[in-house]
Amino acid sequence: MKKNLLFIAALFVVGLQLTSCDSSDEPQSQIVVPNEVDNECCDEEETFLAYTFLNNGYLKEIESLRDTIDGKYALKAYSRSGKLTVGYNDVFFALTKISTGGYVRDFSVTDITPLMTMTAMGMQHSTPIGGDAEQYDATFPAVRRAWVSFIMPSGESGYWELSYKVSTQERSTVHKASLLTVDAQASGRVWLKSFKVGSATYYLTLVDPTDYQVGVNTIKAYISRQGSDKKQPYALSSEQFSVEIYPTMPDMGNHTSPNNEPLTLQPDGSYEGKLNLTMTGEWDIHLNVKDSEGNTVAGGEALSTLYWKVTL
Repeated sequence: MKKNLLFIAALFVVGLQLTSCDSSDEPQSQIVVPNEVDNECCDEEETFLAYTFLNNGYLKEIESLRDTIDGKYALKAYSRSGKLTVGYNDVFFALTKISTGGYVRDFSVTDITPLMTMTAMGMQHSTPIGGDAEQYDATFPAVRRAWVSFIMPSGESGYWELSYKVSTQERSTVHKASLLTVDAQASGRVWLKSFKVGSATYYLTLVDPTDYQVGVNTIKAYISRQGSDKKQPYALSSEQFSVEIYPTMPDMGNHTSPNNEPLTLQPDGSYEGKLNLTMTGEWDIHLNVKDSEGNTVAGGEALSTLYWKVTL
């Protein structure tokens, strides 16, 4: 996905150049580069890269997550098209210095806490997250990324809020919980599944598969465990699993595909494997979750009832 975002960012830069002489009355966005050297802020090249990445047309701001630190710094959060959906979501953060508009190089976003209030049931619960925001890529030192996997949409049953803490230069502020709109996934997309082992509940989050193509794809996922306090974010599971996959096409007699490889634990806490999709259409990715000793603990072989759903 990073390669695709970089490519889109490059296209956006070209687009800026092509529209610089546009006679439209609409105001054109401009890159703000501090006139003076400021050790807190990015240099001219880093500023250019951060700007083009955050304004590439792929990302849009989630305005309800805006905040400031002591009236000196402004934080903005971005997601795909400014929307959030059930299942996996990347959320990007950028901090600017209000006096200059320059992108701040060193800052942190921690204590990210999504919370669903179930209005009819009078209860609250959180959802899987990837922890604190981290630098997205060395190419973009002013951009932080976190991920959240929402287990249900906003609606009549309840509403989502999200809080976080942002810090820089020994200054910080806690963003009080603000309302979020979480949409249901489109038809043919199921990127989040849960399973139980004993009394423990786990969540299998499929990382955004919208870049999948016909052929062999790298498939990436996370396994999170719900804690005893359901209002706290569900962290990555400390247990080690492996996940065998069996893709089928339900509209084509459940035919499968060869050359798939199980998802195994990676050093960064994710699980990766290989998924072969032989044609376009709707695919069910059946899952067989095994513990560290190779025992099946959820799902099963072939047409298990535990499966993700993706559409090419």
